[in-house]
Amino acid sequence: MEHPIHWHYLLPHWMHPVILHAVLVWTVLGVLSWLATRRLSLVPHGMQNFMEWYISFVQKYSRELVGPQHRKYDPLFMSIFFFVFAGNLWGLVPGMLSPTANIYTNLSIALVVFLATHYWGVKEQGLGNYLAHFTGDVPGLLKPFMFFLEIVSHIARPISLTFRLFGNIIAKEILLLILVTLVLQFGGAKELIGKMLVVFPIVLYPLIVVLGAFICFIQAFIFMLLAQVYIGGAVHVQHETHE
Repeated sequence: MEHPIHWHYLLPHWMHPVILHAVLVWTVLGVLSWLATRRLSLVPHGMQNFMEWYISFVQKYSRELVGPQHRKYDPLFMSIFFFVFAGNLWGLVPGMLSPTANIYTNLSIALVVFLATHYWGVKEQGLGNYLAHFTGDVPGLLKPFMFFLEIVSHIARPISLTFRLFGNIIAKEILLLILVTLVLQFGGAKELIGKMLVVFPIVLYPLIVVLGAFICFIQAFIFMLLAQVYIGGAVHVQHETHE
């Protein structure tokens, strides 16, 4: 999607803008993490205080959805939420592009969740026991049909994660793009209708930014929450089998 403040033509032809912005987001997150951990203290303050709150926020939900062994999976959940939230917000900066407004970025994250879910499920209970829960507690004749439905359901998960995030973020990007384009297009207009087309976006833009930031948080939270549900479900099967 073209941005009204366009500078990506300065990039080498082999570098896709989405890759650059994803690297920039990870760089910012790396700097923030370094600032939070460079001078750790028993009484947290500043960035350390924020990071500890963030860790507690993620662990609160993973403890409920994954169970007492949640700590081994928390780094994945924290990374997903941190990157998706920051990537969503990145598009609110003039001239920047949300990496999560690209379907391939979202699909990559969704595939990580998909592979992690089945990897940890197999690791916790073995391949045979893990596949057995796909058939559920149904009569023997229905087990192949139930197995097929479960396979389709699991394949649909990364697709659902991908398009849910992509649709919401691209809608935010398009709306902001329209407002900025109106200002740039009619900025020098002398007619009354032209002036209105400039004033209206300027007044509306801050409200859309606030709403966009809220959507950014909600979408990152939903993505993380669903990852916890999927992985928690794969791990919980093992515990229920042995009770």
